Amino acid sequence: MRVILFTGKGGVGKTTISAATAIKSASLGYKTLTVSTDQAHSLSDSFGINIGSEMKMIEERLWVQEIDIHREIEENWGEARDFYRSFLLSQGFDEVVAEEFTVLPGMEELFSLLCIKRYFEEKEFDVIIVDCAPTGETVRLLSFPDIMKWYMERIFNIEKRVIPRVRPVLERILKVPLPDREVYNAVERMYRNVLKMHRILTDGDITTIRLVINPEKMVIKEAQRAYACFSLFGFCCDAVIANRIMPGEVEDKYFRDWKGLQKIYLDEAEAVFHPLPIFHAKLFPREIVGVELLRELGDCIYGDRDPVQIFLREKPFVISKRGSGFILSIKMPLTEKKDLEIWTKGEELIIKLRNVRRNILLPRALVNLDVEKATLEEGVLRIFFKGGKG
Repeated sequence: MRVILFTGKGGVGKTTISAATAIKSASLGYKTLTVSTDQAHSLSDSFGINIGSEMKMIEERLWVQEIDIHREIEENWGEARDFYRSFLLSQGFDEVVAEEFTVLPGMEELFSLLCIKRYFEEKEFDVIIVDCAPTGETVRLLSFPDIMKWYMERIFNIEKRVIPRVRPVLERILKVPLPDREVYNAVERMYRNVLKMHRILTDGDITTIRLVINPEKMVIKEAQRAYACFSLFGFCCDAVIANRIMPGEVEDKYFRDWKGLQKIYLDEAEAVFHPLPIFHAKLFPREIVGVELLRELGDCIYGDRDPVQIFLREKPFVISKRGSGFILSIKMPLTEKKDLEIWTKGEELIIKLRNVRRNILLPRALVNLDVEKATLEEGVLRIFFKGGKG
């Protein structure tokens, strides 16, 4: 099975590109499901039909769905949400505010992707195409499993052992409800599901991310930042889709400067995203709505190429032996040395890329070694481990 995630700056046309790719995939014989995890669902607008939260077949081998986030929250977070709501109400929060605070920012999209995990395990489809939220939200979403893993391994197990023993006393003293076994079980269940989902999304033989851009300076810069962050967290990107490119037949004087600027930015994109292949989607003379126009767009983007194939295979992480030590190589495209901070803390390697931070639990072979140096060359961060920690 293949999973393809599409993301990009808001307004670049990622939903349209996702839908066009799905139609192309189905036309080549793949049983395809297209889903939207973006809170602002727009697949219905793109296909020109009312889709809703239930899977709907709109063509042979093509199904679509706009995931019902409230249902996913209830199934994955129900017991924990009820506890946090009661806790906030006991502290005097308004009922509406308490309800809102029971779901942390980014968790809506996370629960949507847990739905993808379920479909993957059922193996009903050959291809799942995901219309994700804009890049900023997607970066936060894909980093969530790392954050949750840190909490579960560092804090949760201690809390789970201690709280039940002191719960009766603490509740009388603090006069607030404390989590019971059902709440802890719900958190553990969600964590197991998140780990399974994470393994699917970081397996480059299954899942790849495609960045949708317009030939504009700000859009390309945001895509560059997202590309670096996705690589830092171990996700594979295999293509860029440059959308709304002015076609050659447009010779109107008014648009001549726009065409010139687009060429400059497309050349820049080719340089900065290399070796990622860049597919071009022309600007159509009308709004692309409905299956037939989406089919035309899919043909325009991919031509005779299979959109389901993996266009670039690069492992984000590689550990190699070097004498008595090791080198940890991390793909960090479009990154400058000044944007990076690196340090170790116990068993963790901490990498900060601008305002994004990742804590990497080191494998046993590296835990007792010192970091000798780090280099950043040709988009690869190499961290050299040597000798034992004194």
